[in-house]
Amino acid sequence: MSKNKKVIEQDDQIDYVEKEKENATLFDQLTNKNQEYMIKLNRRLDDAHIPAERKTLILNDMLKNIVAEQANHITARSIYGTVTDQARFLIEGKQGVVDKPVERSESWKIYLDGALLLGGMFAIITGISYFTGNQDAGLGFVTLLLNFILGGFAVMVITKYAPTPGVKGGFLKYILATTTTMVIWIMLMAFGTALIPAAINPVIPGPYTMAVGLLAFLAKWYLKKRLNIKGTLI
Repeated sequence: MSKNKKVIEQDDQIDYVEKEKENATLFDQLTNKNQEYMIKLNRRLDDAHIPAERKTLILNDMLKNIVAEQANHITARSIYGTVTDQARFLIEGKQGVVDKPVERSESWKIYLDGALLLGGMFAIITGISYFTGNQDAGLGFVTLLLNFILGGFAVMVITKYAPTPGVKGGFLKYILATTTTMVIWIMLMAFGTALIPAAINPVIPGPYTMAVGLLAFLAKWYLKKRLNIKGTLI
């Protein structure tokens, strides 16, 4: 064996050793559910006698991806399908149907879109009430502003806990998060705004309130396309 070939093989061996160390570090960063997924997959690969070097590289790529997506509450199963699907793909090159995770924009974009959506919606509802016979319908200036501010936070919470494929209990968390958020919002608007002095919360008549709502919807539509906002309610 030539000297150059020995050096290349030693470099490859060092690379695999480093990858294995990195895999161990990444594995410790996984959630319990994702750790269980990777343990089961590792067993499947061992049972199929996948070479250690190839398995190290496979797991390294997967672990990096899973750790990166955990922050968005996306599980290994959401990314790669079931353990059986992923094992079949890696061993036989056959992969089952895997749901693609929903892309989600930065939090500030989600907040902006949600503020314009819910704030605008309540303004339009108030305007509709005015034009259908309630001539006293209108929103206080501060009340209208709070609807936009709180609406953004509400949408951030709701979209954060939106159920994702492969997550057990995800729908229950979503219902609890949505219900809790809406109850808090209603309580703040019902009781909190009642404490605001009328002098700093003058009522904006229904037609003007509706105009604000329509402008908010137009702004939402424009900014959603302009900023390429993803992962919102609508």
